Amino acid sequence: MYAPHFAAALAINGRSPGAPFWALLIGAFIPDLAWIALARIGIEPAHASNFFDDWSHSLVSVAILATLFASAFLRRGKPVFIAIWLAVFSHFLLDFPVHPKRLALAPLSGVYLGWDLLAWGSRPGWLGAINDWWLQLAVLLMLLFVYASGMRRSNIQPAAAWATIALLVGIQLLTLFPCIGY
Repeated sequence: MYAPHFAAALAINGRSPGAPFWALLIGAFIPDLAWIALARIGIEPAHASNFFDDWSHSLVSVAILATLFASAFLRRGKPVFIAIWLAVFSHFLLDFPVHPKRLALAPLSGVYLGWDLLAWGSRPGWLGAINDWWLQLAVLLMLLFVYASGMRRSNIQPAAAWATIALLVGIQLLTLFPCIGY
């Protein structure tokens, strides 16, 4: 899920224009960046047989990552802190229904949250796209609607906003091809 994470940052930016846009974009991907770093050093294996991401993607871990990252912006005020915290935490919320495995409550807790939708999500859906793709597209469109409706409050030029929306829809369309995203 790439485009919906970007769209979450955009939606938050449209509602909280005081938050640095770059921080919202990075924040939306902090759990994935942590996972990459932890996978590189062998803490979170990335192999399909022993895939593990409880340190970077569990509910508690994401809340801690959100608090740490947002704390760097606390001097800009509580609304900016909350916006950046939400950008990071949105990663957990967006991954929850479509993650390859259920998300942990906390690292090594053995408690997993959500539904086991891997079998449903991997099934071909309408027009040959898998069900996860359609769910991600629906979430993307909802977040982009929130972003577009909040454009008036921010200093974003309409042409730039519509170009961004087109880019994210294009990224989502590219994930239809197995060699790119699935």
